[in-house]
Amino acid sequence: MAEVSENKRSILRGSFGSAAATLLARILGLVRVQLEAGILGGGALATIWQTAFMVPNLFRRLFGEGALSQALIPILSHTEAEKGLAEVRKQLAVVLSGLTALLIVLTILVSAGGLAIGNFCPVPGYVKSAMSILPMLMPYAIFICLVGVMTAVVNTRKVFFLASLNALILNVVMIALLCLAGKFSYGSNSKLIYILIGGVLISGVLQLLLLMWLLKRYGVFPVFQKSSTPAKNIFGELWTLALPGLIGGGAAQISFLIDRSIALKLGDYAVPALNYTERLVYLPVGIVAVALGSVLMAQMSRAAANKNYDEMMDDMTAGLRYVCFLCIPAAVFMIAYREPLIKLLFMRGRFTEVDAANTADALFYYAMGIPLFCSLKVILPGFYARKDMKTPLKISLVCIFLNIPLSIALMYPLKQGGIALATVIAQLVNNVLLVYFLRREKFSPDLEQLSIAFIRSIFFALLAAFPALYYLQMTHWTQKISIRALPELLPLLIGIASYAVIYLGLSFLSKASEPREIIQSLLSRKSRKKES
Repeated sequence: MAEVSENKRSILRGSFGSAAATLLARILGLVRVQLEAGILGGGALATIWQTAFMVPNLFRRLFGEGALSQALIPILSHTEAEKGLAEVRKQLAVVLSGLTALLIVLTILVSAGGLAIGNFCPVPGYVKSAMSILPMLMPYAIFICLVGVMTAVVNTRKVFFLASLNALILNVVMIALLCLAGKFSYGSNSKLIYILIGGVLISGVLQLLLLMWLLKRYGVFPVFQKSSTPAKNIFGELWTLALPGLIGGGAAQISFLIDRSIALKLGDYAVPALNYTERLVYLPVGIVAVALGSVLMAQMSRAAANKNYDEMMDDMTAGLRYVCFLCIPAAVFMIAYREPLIKLLFMRGRFTEVDAANTADALFYYAMGIPLFCSLKVILPGFYARKDMKTPLKISLVCIFLNIPLSIALMYPLKQGGIALATVIAQLVNNVLLVYFLRREKFSPDLEQLSIAFIRSIFFALLAAFPALYYLQMTHWTQKISIRALPELLPLLIGIASYAVIYLGLSFLSKASEPREIIQSLLSRKSRKKES
Protein backbone atom coordinates (compact mmCIF):
# COMPACT_ATOMS: atom_id res chain seq x y z
CA MET A 1 0.00 0.00 0.00
CA ALA A 2 1.72 3.21 -1.19
CA GLU A 3 2.16 6.06 1.24
CA VAL A 4 -0.28 8.93 1.14
CA SER A 5 1.39 12.34 0.88
CA GLU A 6 1.41 14.52 3.98
CA ASN A 7 -0.52 17.16 2.08
CA LYS A 8 -3.41 14.76 1.37
CA ARG A 9 -3.32 13.56 4.97
CA SER A 10 -3.60 17.17 6.12
CA ILE A 11 -6.65 17.71 3.91
CA LEU A 12 -8.30 14.51 5.12
CA ARG A 13 -7.45 15.03 8.80
CA GLY A 14 -8.95 18.50 8.78
CA SER A 15 -11.95 17.27 6.82
CA PHE A 16 -12.56 14.40 9.26
CA GLY A 17 -12.84 16.81 12.17
CA SER A 18 -15.12 19.22 10.35
CA ALA A 19 -17.15 16.38 8.82
CA ALA A 20 -17.65 14.68 12.20
CA ALA A 21 -19.03 17.85 13.76
CA THR A 22 -21.09 18.60 10.66
CA LEU A 23 -22.45 15.04 10.63
CA LEU A 24 -23.68 15.47 14.20
CA ALA A 25 -25.21 18.82 13.29
CA ARG A 26 -26.88 17.44 10.16
CA ILE A 27 -28.30 14.43 12.00
CA LEU A 28 -29.73 16.73 14.65
CA GLY A 29 -30.90 19.00 11.82
CA LEU A 30 -32.84 16.10 10.34
CA VAL A 31 -34.38 15.40 13.73
CA ARG A 32 -35.36 19.07 13.94
CA VAL A 33 -36.88 18.98 10.46
CA GLN A 34 -38.74 15.78 11.37
CA LEU A 35 -40.26 17.56 14.35
CA GLU A 36 -41.05 20.63 12.24
CA ALA A 37 -42.70 18.43 9.60
CA GLY A 38 -44.84 16.70 12.22
CA ILE A 39 -45.86 19.92 13.98
CA LEU A 40 -45.97 22.41 11.10
CA GLY A 41 -46.97 19.94 8.37
CA GLY A 42 -46.35 20.59 4.70
CA GLY A 43 -48.85 23.39 4.09
CA ALA A 44 -49.54 27.03 4.98
CA LEU A 45 -48.11 27.05 8.55
CA ALA A 46 -44.82 25.56 7.36
CA THR A 47 -44.75 28.09 4.52
CA ILE A 48 -45.15 31.02 6.98
CA TRP A 49 -42.28 29.86 9.20
CA GLN A 50 -39.95 28.86 6.37
CA THR A 51 -40.58 32.09 4.45
CA ALA A 52 -39.74 34.24 7.50
CA PHE A 53 -36.69 32.18 8.55
CA MET A 54 -35.43 32.25 4.96
CA VAL A 55 -34.51 35.96 5.28
CA PRO A 56 -31.92 35.74 8.12
CA ASN A 57 -30.64 32.59 6.42
CA LEU A 58 -30.01 34.65 3.28
CA PHE A 59 -27.87 37.00 5.37
CA ARG A 60 -25.97 34.01 6.77
CA ARG A 61 -25.22 32.73 3.27
CA LEU A 62 -24.17 36.16 2.03
CA PHE A 63 -22.10 37.48 4.94
CA GLY A 64 -21.49 34.58 7.32
CA GLU A 65 -20.62 31.67 5.05
CA GLY A 66 -20.31 33.42 1.70
CA ALA A 67 -18.15 35.98 -0.02
CA LEU A 68 -17.06 37.90 3.07
CA SER A 69 -15.54 34.86 4.79
CA GLN A 70 -13.98 33.66 1.53
CA ALA A 71 -12.42 37.09 0.95
CA LEU A 72 -11.21 37.46 4.53
CA ILE A 73 -9.23 34.19 4.68
CA PRO A 74 -6.69 35.02 1.92
CA ILE A 75 -6.31 38.57 3.30
CA LEU A 76 -5.49 37.28 6.80
CA SER A 77 -3.25 34.51 5.39
CA HIS A 78 -1.21 37.06 3.43
CA THR A 79 -1.06 39.41 6.45
CA GLU A 80 0.18 36.63 8.73
CA ALA A 81 2.83 35.57 6.19
CA GLU A 82 4.10 39.16 5.83
CA LYS A 83 3.48 40.87 9.21
CA GLY A 84 2.68 38.20 11.79
CA LEU A 85 -0.28 37.12 13.91
CA ALA A 86 -0.45 40.28 16.03
CA GLU A 87 -1.33 42.32 12.95
CA VAL A 88 -3.97 39.74 11.99
CA ARG A 89 -5.70 40.25 15.36
CA LYS A 90 -5.76 44.03 14.88
CA GLN A 91 -7.17 43.73 11.37
CA LEU A 92 -9.80 41.28 12.61
CA ALA A 93 -10.97 43.80 15.23
CA VAL A 94 -11.47 46.42 12.52
CA VAL A 95 -13.37 43.99 10.29
CA LEU A 96 -15.69 42.69 13.05
CA SER A 97 -16.49 46.21 14.28
CA GLY A 98 -17.39 47.38 10.79
CA LEU A 99 -19.39 44.24 10.02
CA THR A 100 -21.41 44.54 13.25
CA ALA A 101 -22.35 48.14 12.47
CA LEU A 102 -23.33 47.21 8.90
CA LEU A 103 -25.47 44.27 10.06
CA ILE A 104 -27.32 46.39 12.62
CA VAL A 105 -28.24 48.94 9.94
CA LEU A 106 -29.31 46.22 7.47
CA THR A 107 -31.37 44.46 10.16
CA ILE A 108 -33.31 47.65 10.88
CA LEU A 109 -33.89 48.33 7.16
CA VAL A 110 -35.01 44.77 6.37
CA SER A 111 -37.33 44.66 9.40
CA ALA A 112 -38.93 47.95 8.37
CA GLY A 113 -39.26 46.70 4.79
CA GLY A 114 -40.90 43.48 5.97
CA LEU A 115 -43.46 45.38 8.00
CA ALA A 116 -44.19 47.65 5.05
CA ILE A 117 -44.73 44.67 2.73
CA GLY A 118 -46.97 42.94 5.27
CA ASN A 119 -49.11 45.99 5.97
CA PHE A 120 -49.28 47.93 2.73
CA CYS A 121 -48.70 45.51 -0.18
CA PRO A 122 -51.32 43.20 -1.74
CA VAL A 123 -49.63 39.91 -0.85
CA PRO A 124 -51.07 36.52 0.17
CA GLY A 125 -52.01 35.95 3.80
CA TYR A 126 -49.07 33.68 4.62
CA VAL A 127 -46.65 36.34 3.30
CA LYS A 128 -48.31 38.94 5.57
CA SER A 129 -47.94 36.58 8.52
CA ALA A 130 -44.29 35.85 7.66
CA MET A 131 -43.43 39.56 7.34
CA SER A 132 -45.12 40.34 10.68
CA ILE A 133 -42.69 38.05 12.56
CA LEU A 134 -39.61 39.03 10.52
CA PRO A 135 -38.48 41.91 12.84
CA MET A 136 -38.34 39.45 15.74
CA LEU A 137 -36.19 37.01 13.75
CA MET A 138 -33.76 39.46 12.15
CA PRO A 139 -31.40 39.89 15.17
CA TYR A 140 -30.39 36.28 14.51
CA ALA A 141 -28.84 37.51 11.24
CA ILE A 142 -26.38 39.65 13.23
CA PHE A 143 -25.32 36.75 15.46
CA ILE A 144 -25.00 34.11 12.76
CA CYS A 145 -23.11 36.34 10.30
CA LEU A 146 -20.51 37.19 12.95
CA VAL A 147 -20.31 33.49 13.83
CA GLY A 148 -19.67 32.57 10.18
CA VAL A 149 -16.81 35.05 9.82
CA MET A 150 -15.28 33.99 13.15
CA THR A 151 -15.50 30.32 12.09
CA ALA A 152 -13.51 31.10 8.95
CA VAL A 153 -10.84 32.81 11.08
CA VAL A 154 -10.61 29.85 13.48
CA ASN A 155 -10.26 27.53 10.44
CA THR A 156 -7.04 29.37 9.50
CA ARG A 157 -5.58 27.97 12.75
CA LYS A 158 -6.39 24.43 11.45
CA VAL A 159 -9.19 24.11 14.02
CA PHE A 160 -12.12 22.52 12.22
CA PHE A 161 -13.95 20.17 14.59
CA LEU A 162 -14.57 22.62 17.44
CA ALA A 163 -15.38 25.46 15.03
CA SER A 164 -17.98 23.30 13.29
CA LEU A 165 -19.67 22.40 16.58
CA ASN A 166 -21.45 25.77 16.61
CA ALA A 167 -23.99 24.35 14.14
CA LEU A 168 -25.09 21.86 16.81
CA ILE A 169 -26.37 24.60 19.08
CA LEU A 170 -29.25 25.75 16.88
CA ASN A 171 -30.46 22.20 16.41
CA VAL A 172 -30.20 21.23 20.07
CA VAL A 173 -32.10 24.32 21.23
CA MET A 174 -34.76 24.00 18.52
CA ILE A 175 -35.29 20.28 19.11
CA ALA A 176 -35.86 20.91 22.82
CA LEU A 177 -38.34 23.70 22.12
CA LEU A 178 -40.14 21.76 19.37
CA CYS A 179 -40.63 18.86 21.77
CA LEU A 180 -42.13 21.27 24.29
CA ALA A 181 -44.22 22.93 21.58
CA GLY A 182 -45.55 19.60 20.41
CA LYS A 183 -46.52 18.71 23.96
CA PHE A 184 -48.02 21.99 25.18
CA SER A 185 -48.88 24.19 22.17
CA TYR A 186 -49.70 21.84 19.33
CA GLY A 187 -53.03 23.47 18.55
CA SER A 188 -51.87 27.10 18.89
CA ASN A 189 -50.14 28.34 15.77
CA SER A 190 -49.20 31.77 17.18
CA LYS A 191 -47.67 30.30 20.36
CA LEU A 192 -45.77 27.77 18.29
CA ILE A 193 -44.24 30.44 16.04
CA TYR A 194 -43.15 32.56 19.03
CA ILE A 195 -41.53 29.53 20.64
CA LEU A 196 -39.55 28.89 17.45
CA ILE A 197 -38.45 32.55 17.26
CA GLY A 198 -37.23 32.42 20.86
CA GLY A 199 -35.23 29.28 20.15
CA VAL A 200 -33.53 30.83 17.13
CA LEU A 201 -32.46 33.94 19.06
CA ILE A 202 -31.18 31.96 22.08
CA SER A 203 -29.13 29.68 19.81
CA GLY A 204 -27.64 32.69 17.99
CA VAL A 205 -26.32 34.17 21.25
CA LEU A 206 -24.87 30.81 22.34
CA GLN A 207 -23.16 30.29 18.97
CA LEU A 208 -21.56 33.73 19.17
CA LEU A 209 -20.25 33.05 22.69
CA LEU A 210 -18.73 29.72 21.58
CA LEU A 211 -16.84 31.33 18.68
CA MET A 212 -15.56 34.18 20.87
CA TRP A 213 -14.17 31.54 23.24
CA LEU A 214 -12.48 29.70 20.34
CA LEU A 215 -10.89 32.90 19.06
CA LYS A 216 -9.51 33.50 22.56
CA ARG A 217 -8.30 29.92 23.00
CA TYR A 218 -6.42 29.77 19.69
CA GLY A 219 -4.79 33.17 19.92
CA VAL A 220 -6.76 35.09 17.31
CA PHE A 221 -9.11 37.09 19.51
CA PRO A 222 -9.38 40.58 18.01
CA VAL A 223 -7.20 43.29 19.55
CA PHE A 224 -8.76 46.73 19.42
CA GLN A 225 -5.56 48.70 18.83
CA LYS A 226 -4.34 50.76 15.92
CA SER A 227 -3.31 48.50 13.02
CA SER A 228 -0.26 49.20 10.87
CA THR A 229 -2.67 49.03 7.93
CA PRO A 230 -5.23 51.88 8.03
CA ALA A 231 -8.86 50.82 8.37
CA LYS A 232 -9.74 52.30 5.00
CA ASN A 233 -7.09 50.08 3.37
CA ILE A 234 -8.39 46.97 5.15
CA PHE A 235 -11.98 47.68 4.16
CA GLY A 236 -10.86 48.72 0.69
CA GLU A 237 -9.15 45.38 0.03
CA LEU A 238 -11.93 43.41 1.71
CA TRP A 239 -14.56 45.30 -0.26
CA THR A 240 -12.67 44.78 -3.54
CA LEU A 241 -12.38 41.04 -2.93
CA ALA A 242 -15.80 40.50 -1.35
CA LEU A 243 -17.90 42.69 -3.63
CA PRO A 244 -17.93 40.28 -6.61
CA GLY A 245 -18.89 37.42 -4.31
CA LEU A 246 -21.55 39.51 -2.58
CA ILE A 247 -23.04 40.47 -5.94
CA GLY A 248 -22.98 36.84 -7.07
CA GLY A 249 -24.28 35.60 -3.73
CA GLY A 250 -26.97 38.27 -3.72
CA ALA A 251 -28.02 37.34 -7.23
CA ALA A 252 -28.06 33.66 -6.23
CA GLN A 253 -30.30 34.42 -3.27
CA ILE A 254 -32.57 36.51 -5.48
CA SER A 255 -32.74 33.52 -7.80
CA PHE A 256 -33.56 31.36 -4.76
CA LEU A 257 -36.37 33.72 -3.78
CA ILE A 258 -37.67 33.71 -7.35
CA ASP A 259 -37.60 29.90 -7.32
CA ARG A 260 -39.65 29.83 -4.14
CA SER A 261 -42.02 32.48 -5.52
CA ILE A 262 -42.50 30.37 -8.64
CA ALA A 263 -43.09 27.35 -6.40
CA LEU A 264 -45.85 29.24 -4.58
CA LYS A 265 -47.78 29.26 -7.87
CA LEU A 266 -47.92 25.45 -7.67
CA GLY A 267 -49.81 25.47 -4.36
CA ASP A 268 -49.12 25.18 -0.63
CA TYR A 269 -47.11 21.95 -0.87
CA ALA A 270 -44.35 23.02 -3.31
CA VAL A 271 -42.26 25.30 -1.05
CA PRO A 272 -42.17 22.84 1.89
CA ALA A 273 -41.41 19.98 -0.55
CA LEU A 274 -38.39 21.87 -1.93
CA ASN A 275 -37.24 22.87 1.56
CA TYR A 276 -37.49 19.36 3.00
CA THR A 277 -35.71 18.03 -0.09
CA GLU A 278 -32.97 20.62 0.30
CA ARG A 279 -32.47 19.39 3.87
CA LEU A 280 -31.82 15.86 2.65
CA VAL A 281 -29.61 16.92 -0.26
CA TYR A 282 -27.49 19.18 1.92
CA LEU A 283 -26.77 16.38 4.38
CA PRO A 284 -23.94 14.96 2.21
CA VAL A 285 -23.10 18.45 0.92
CA GLY A 286 -22.61 19.66 4.49
CA ILE A 287 -20.70 16.61 5.65
CA VAL A 288 -18.35 16.24 2.68
CA ALA A 289 -18.22 19.46 0.69
CA VAL A 290 -18.39 22.05 3.45
CA ALA A 291 -15.77 20.09 5.41
CA LEU A 292 -13.45 19.77 2.40
CA GLY A 293 -14.14 23.34 1.28
CA SER A 294 -13.29 24.92 4.64
CA VAL A 295 -10.05 22.92 4.89
CA LEU A 296 -9.06 23.56 1.27
CA MET A 297 -9.82 27.28 1.50
CA ALA A 298 -7.40 27.66 4.41
CA GLN A 299 -4.78 25.30 2.94
CA MET A 300 -4.91 26.63 -0.63
CA SER A 301 -4.77 30.25 0.61
CA ARG A 302 -1.53 29.45 2.46
CA ALA A 303 -0.15 27.75 -0.66
CA ALA A 304 -1.11 30.74 -2.83
CA ALA A 305 0.40 33.20 -0.33
CA ASN A 306 3.67 31.23 -0.64
CA LYS A 307 3.22 31.00 -4.46
CA ASN A 308 3.19 27.19 -4.29
CA TYR A 309 0.66 26.74 -7.10
CA ASP A 310 1.49 23.08 -7.81
CA GLU A 311 0.47 22.19 -4.26
CA MET A 312 -2.71 24.25 -4.67
CA MET A 313 -3.74 22.35 -7.82
CA ASP A 314 -2.86 19.01 -6.24
CA ASP A 315 -5.07 19.88 -3.26
CA MET A 316 -7.99 20.69 -5.59
CA THR A 317 -7.57 17.45 -7.54
CA ALA A 318 -7.53 15.41 -4.32
CA GLY A 319 -10.61 17.23 -3.02
CA LEU A 320 -12.57 16.57 -6.23
CA ARG A 321 -11.59 12.89 -6.22
CA TYR A 322 -12.93 12.56 -2.69
CA VAL A 323 -16.14 14.30 -3.79
CA CYS A 324 -16.58 11.73 -6.58
CA PHE A 325 -15.92 8.82 -4.24
CA LEU A 326 -18.27 9.98 -1.47
CA CYS A 327 -20.95 12.12 -3.11
CA ILE A 328 -21.84 10.19 -6.27
CA PRO A 329 -22.95 7.12 -4.26
CA ALA A 330 -24.87 9.42 -1.89
CA ALA A 331 -26.75 10.89 -4.87
CA VAL A 332 -27.57 7.51 -6.40
CA PHE A 333 -28.74 6.16 -3.04
CA MET A 334 -31.10 9.08 -2.41
CA ILE A 335 -32.63 8.68 -5.86
CA ALA A 336 -33.08 4.93 -5.51
CA TYR A 337 -34.49 5.00 -1.95
CA ARG A 338 -36.15 8.42 -1.97
CA GLU A 339 -39.70 7.36 -1.05
CA PRO A 340 -38.91 5.12 1.96
CA LEU A 341 -36.32 7.64 3.12
CA ILE A 342 -38.83 10.52 3.11
CA LYS A 343 -41.56 8.43 4.77
CA LEU A 344 -39.19 7.27 7.50
CA LEU A 345 -37.88 10.76 8.25
CA PHE A 346 -40.91 12.99 7.84
CA MET A 347 -44.24 11.14 7.68
CA ARG A 348 -45.87 11.79 11.02
CA GLY A 349 -48.26 14.31 12.53
CA ARG A 350 -49.48 16.73 9.86
CA PHE A 351 -47.06 15.41 7.21
CA THR A 352 -49.22 13.19 4.95
CA GLU A 353 -48.84 10.75 2.03
CA VAL A 354 -49.50 13.65 -0.35
CA ASP A 355 -46.68 15.69 1.22
CA ALA A 356 -44.37 12.67 0.98
CA ALA A 357 -45.17 12.12 -2.71
CA ASN A 358 -44.53 15.78 -3.56
CA THR A 359 -41.25 15.79 -1.64
CA ALA A 360 -40.14 12.58 -3.40
CA ASP A 361 -40.80 14.17 -6.80
CA ALA A 362 -38.48 17.06 -5.93
CA LEU A 363 -35.83 14.78 -4.39
CA PHE A 364 -35.56 12.66 -7.57
CA TYR A 365 -34.17 15.65 -9.47
CA TYR A 366 -32.48 17.58 -6.66
CA ALA A 367 -30.37 14.59 -5.62
CA MET A 368 -28.76 14.50 -9.06
CA GLY A 369 -27.01 17.73 -8.12
CA ILE A 370 -25.28 16.47 -4.95
CA PRO A 371 -21.88 15.87 -6.65
CA LEU A 372 -22.19 19.23 -8.43
CA PHE A 373 -23.02 21.20 -5.27
CA CYS A 374 -20.14 19.47 -3.48
CA SER A 375 -17.66 20.06 -6.32
CA LEU A 376 -18.37 23.79 -6.28
CA LYS A 377 -17.07 24.06 -2.69
CA VAL A 378 -13.77 22.51 -3.84
CA ILE A 379 -13.40 24.40 -7.14
CA LEU A 380 -14.07 27.92 -5.82
CA PRO A 381 -10.99 28.03 -3.50
CA GLY A 382 -8.90 27.71 -6.68
CA PHE A 383 -10.07 31.24 -7.52
CA TYR A 384 -10.52 32.76 -4.06
CA ALA A 385 -7.10 31.63 -2.77
CA ARG A 386 -5.53 33.69 -5.60
CA LYS A 387 -7.86 36.65 -4.79
CA ASP A 388 -9.70 36.15 -8.09
CA MET A 389 -13.28 36.93 -7.16
CA LYS A 390 -14.48 38.36 -10.47
CA THR A 391 -14.35 35.22 -12.62
CA PRO A 392 -16.69 33.17 -10.37
CA LEU A 393 -19.00 36.20 -10.18
CA LYS A 394 -19.37 36.51 -13.97
CA ILE A 395 -20.00 32.77 -14.32
CA SER A 396 -22.51 32.64 -11.47
CA LEU A 397 -24.50 35.55 -12.93
CA VAL A 398 -24.74 33.76 -16.28
CA CYS A 399 -25.98 30.61 -14.56
CA ILE A 400 -28.45 32.49 -12.36
CA PHE A 401 -30.03 34.09 -15.41
CA LEU A 402 -30.14 30.62 -16.99
CA ASN A 403 -31.80 29.10 -13.91
CA ILE A 404 -34.83 31.42 -13.80
CA PRO A 405 -36.25 30.72 -17.30
CA LEU A 406 -35.36 27.03 -16.90
CA SER A 407 -37.40 26.89 -13.67
CA ILE A 408 -40.39 28.52 -15.34
CA ALA A 409 -40.17 26.21 -18.36
CA LEU A 410 -39.70 22.98 -16.39
CA MET A 411 -42.18 23.59 -13.57
CA TYR A 412 -45.20 23.08 -15.80
CA PRO A 413 -44.43 19.50 -16.88
CA LEU A 414 -42.50 18.49 -13.71
CA LYS A 415 -43.95 20.83 -11.01
CA GLN A 416 -41.53 21.30 -8.09
CA GLY A 417 -39.30 18.63 -9.63
CA GLY A 418 -38.79 20.95 -12.60
CA ILE A 419 -37.59 23.76 -10.32
CA ALA A 420 -35.13 21.34 -8.71
CA LEU A 421 -33.92 20.09 -12.10
CA ALA A 422 -33.37 23.67 -13.32
CA THR A 423 -31.14 24.30 -10.29
CA VAL A 424 -29.11 21.17 -11.07
CA ILE A 425 -28.66 22.08 -14.75
CA ALA A 426 -27.55 25.62 -13.86
CA GLN A 427 -25.04 24.21 -11.35
CA LEU A 428 -23.63 21.83 -13.97
CA VAL A 429 -23.06 24.73 -16.37
CA ASN A 430 -21.49 26.75 -13.54
CA ASN A 431 -18.97 24.01 -12.66
CA VAL A 432 -18.03 23.32 -16.29
CA LEU A 433 -17.32 27.01 -16.92
CA LEU A 434 -15.28 27.35 -13.71
CA VAL A 435 -13.05 24.41 -14.65
CA TYR A 436 -12.72 25.76 -18.20
CA PHE A 437 -11.39 29.10 -16.91
CA LEU A 438 -9.07 27.38 -14.42
CA ARG A 439 -7.70 25.29 -17.27
CA ARG A 440 -7.24 28.37 -19.44
CA GLU A 441 -5.26 30.04 -16.64
CA LYS A 442 -3.20 26.84 -16.11
CA PHE A 443 -4.55 26.28 -12.60
CA SER A 444 -6.72 23.32 -13.55
CA PRO A 445 -7.08 20.13 -11.50
CA ASP A 446 -5.92 16.91 -13.12
CA LEU A 447 -8.88 16.12 -15.41
CA GLU A 448 -7.61 12.64 -16.30
CA GLN A 449 -7.59 11.56 -12.64
CA LEU A 450 -11.02 13.10 -12.15
CA SER A 451 -12.52 11.40 -15.21
CA ILE A 452 -11.37 8.00 -13.96
CA ALA A 453 -12.70 8.70 -10.44
CA PHE A 454 -16.05 9.93 -11.81
CA ILE A 455 -16.68 7.00 -14.17
CA ARG A 456 -15.62 4.43 -11.58
CA SER A 457 -17.76 5.94 -8.81
CA ILE A 458 -20.92 6.27 -10.88
CA PHE A 459 -20.57 2.75 -12.30
CA PHE A 460 -20.04 1.17 -8.88
CA ALA A 461 -22.85 3.24 -7.34
CA LEU A 462 -25.33 2.11 -10.00
CA LEU A 463 -24.34 -1.52 -9.45
CA ALA A 464 -24.69 -1.10 -5.68
CA ALA A 465 -28.17 0.41 -6.14
CA PHE A 466 -29.41 -2.66 -7.99
CA PRO A 467 -30.93 -4.22 -4.81
CA ALA A 468 -33.26 -1.20 -4.67
CA LEU A 469 -35.19 -2.88 -7.47
CA TYR A 470 -36.18 -5.53 -4.94
CA TYR A 471 -37.18 -3.07 -2.25
CA LEU A 472 -40.87 -4.07 -2.31
CA GLN A 473 -40.01 -7.74 -1.91
CA MET A 474 -37.68 -6.78 0.93
CA THR A 475 -40.50 -4.84 2.60
CA HIS A 476 -42.82 -7.83 2.26
CA TRP A 477 -40.64 -10.35 4.07
CA THR A 478 -39.59 -7.91 6.80
CA GLN A 479 -43.13 -6.82 7.70
CA LYS A 480 -43.46 -9.35 10.50
CA ILE A 481 -40.29 -8.23 12.26
CA SER A 482 -40.35 -4.49 11.49
CA ILE A 483 -40.96 -1.94 14.22
CA ARG A 484 -44.68 -1.20 14.04
CA ALA A 485 -44.20 2.56 14.40
CA LEU A 486 -41.44 2.62 11.76
CA PRO A 487 -42.27 -0.01 9.11
CA GLU A 488 -39.79 1.50 6.65
CA LEU A 489 -36.83 1.28 9.03
CA LEU A 490 -35.68 -2.35 8.72
CA PRO A 491 -35.81 -2.65 4.91
CA LEU A 492 -34.12 0.74 4.60
CA LEU A 493 -31.33 -0.34 6.96
CA ILE A 494 -30.89 -3.52 4.91
CA GLY A 495 -30.78 -1.41 1.76
CA ILE A 496 -28.14 0.91 3.24
CA ALA A 497 -26.00 -2.00 4.41
CA SER A 498 -26.14 -3.86 1.09
CA TYR A 499 -25.49 -0.65 -0.84
CA ALA A 500 -22.42 0.26 1.26
CA VAL A 501 -20.97 -3.27 1.17
CA ILE A 502 -21.31 -3.56 -2.60
CA TYR A 503 -19.96 -0.07 -3.35
CA LEU A 504 -16.99 -0.33 -0.99
CA GLY A 505 -16.26 -3.91 -2.04
CA LEU A 506 -16.12 -2.94 -5.71
CA SER A 507 -13.93 0.07 -4.87
CA PHE A 508 -11.41 -2.08 -3.00
CA LEU A 509 -11.40 -4.78 -5.69
CA SER A 510 -10.69 -2.16 -8.37
CA LYS A 511 -7.82 -0.80 -6.20
CA ALA A 512 -9.30 2.70 -6.15
CA SER A 513 -6.92 5.08 -4.37
CA GLU A 514 -9.54 7.06 -2.42
CA PRO A 515 -10.50 4.41 0.20
CA ARG A 516 -6.82 3.59 0.73
CA GLU A 517 -5.95 7.25 1.29
CA ILE A 518 -8.86 7.72 3.69
CA ILE A 519 -7.93 4.61 5.72
CA GLN A 520 -4.26 5.62 5.91
CA SER A 521 -5.23 9.10 7.08
CA LEU A 522 -7.51 7.65 9.76
CA LEU A 523 -4.75 5.30 10.96
CA SER A 524 -2.29 8.18 10.96
CA ARG A 525 -4.75 10.28 12.97
CA LYS A 526 -5.12 7.52 15.57
CA SER A 527 -1.35 7.00 15.84
CA ARG A 528 -0.79 10.74 16.31
CA LYS A 529 -3.37 10.77 19.14
CA LYS A 530 -1.61 7.84 20.85
CA GLU A 531 1.79 9.55 20.56
CA SER A 532 0.39 12.76 22.04
